[in-house]
Amino acid sequence: MAIDTQTNGAEPNKEVEAAPGYGDGRGYWNKRYRSDPSPFEWLESFAELESLIKEATSGRLDASILHMGCGNSLLPEAMYDHGYKDITNIDNAEVCVQQMAARNKDMRPELKWLEMDATSTGLSESSFDTVIDKSVLDTFACGDNASEVINKYLLEVQRILRPRGTFLCVSYGVPNTRTEYFKGKGLNFAIKQVPIPVKIPGGSVHYAYLLRKGVTARP
Repeated sequence: MAIDTQTNGAEPNKEVEAAPGYGDGRGYWNKRYRSDPSPFEWLESFAELESLIKEATSGRLDASILHMGCGNSLLPEAMYDHGYKDITNIDNAEVCVQQMAARNKDMRPELKWLEMDATSTGLSESSFDTVIDKSVLDTFACGDNASEVINKYLLEVQRILRPRGTFLCVSYGVPNTRTEYFKGKGLNFAIKQVPIPVKIPGGSVHYAYLLRKGVTARP
């Protein structure tokens, strides 16, 4: 993961995260994908996330899954090859969407690739069983007005999840810099946090946050 994983322990609305460029939007990402189209895996691969994905989908290979901010991660390819066929991948950078659609057109024809803003997708309400985020929330935390943008994003996640659906958020952010976001205005999630073990000496611990959608929102 190229984002600086050090945090200062501040509350989310005061958080400052050092990651030049990552919060700068579509232009930055399109330029990056044009210059280097090679797939890049953010934080964790399917091998590390398999059991968490199984939990997030309630063990259903036929679960309807939305992959937020897909980039050119190989996660949806690995999931598809393990039996998850109903995966919609979205990103606001059209370059990577086009690259990944072309890459998988023949071998994985059921994968869907769409250019969309994760904070305002336009997707139907209550249309997905599971939403997966690998460092999208982290990217928003690097930008301006992070708390407001993240709340808008999480409200959109909640809107498109089916009742009791699960949001799997994989992040480098330690719990005291993330859990308050999940309790923001209008949100109603049951929250479970799972530390992901370090794979290499000197590496950073990453975290999985499993958020199960409730039925009524907080005021």
